[in-house]
Amino acid sequence: MDIDARTLLSRVGDGDEAALATLYARYEGAVFGFVLRRVSDRELAEEISADVWLGCWRSAKGFRGDSRVLTWLLGIASRQIHAHVRGRRIHTVPLVEELDIPGDASDDPASIVGDAAAAQDLVDAIRALPPSLFEVVSLAWLHELPYDEIAAAAGIPVGTVKSRVSRARTLLRARIGESDE
Repeated sequence: MDIDARTLLSRVGDGDEAALATLYARYEGAVFGFVLRRVSDRELAEEISADVWLGCWRSAKGFRGDSRVLTWLLGIASRQIHAHVRGRRIHTVPLVEELDIPGDASDDPASIVGDAAAAQDLVDAIRALPPSLFEVVSLAWLHELPYDEIAAAAGIPVGTVKSRVSRARTLLRARIGESDE
C-alpha cells in the first residue's frame, strides 16, 4: 500500500525513521534537482540537499498542511540555498542538458532542424534569465507547481510570483524574437 506524503511527514514528525526514508526515496530526485539547478557545484548541491533532509526531520512536526509536501520541501531547499550562498551570485545549470526532438521517418529534415534550433534558442533564453526569474519559472514550468505553492517555496508573495513569470515571458519573447499577437 502506498502511503500519502502527508501521512509520511506526520510519521516523520513522530520520529519514524522509516517514514523519512520513504519520503527521501520519493522526493530526493526532485529536491536534489531543484538545488543543483541553483548552485553550480555538485558537492555543494549534495551538502545543501542533505541539509534539506535534516531540516525535514527537525521541522516535520511544524508542517501545517497548507501546501503539498514537495512544495514544503522545496521551501526548505530554497532557504538552505540562500543560507549557503548568501552574498554570492547563484550559478545555474541548464533545465535541459540536451534536446531530444522526436520525429518519424516522414518528418521533413529541414523542419526537424528548424524545430531543434528554435527549442535550443528557448533553452538558451531560459538559461540567461536572472536567478530570481529562473527560480520561479522552473518551479512553474518544470515542476508544474501552482503560484501559491511557488510563493510558499520561494518565500515571496503570490503577486511577486505572477509578476516574475510575466517578466520572464516578456524577456523570453524578446530574446527569441517573438512578438505579442
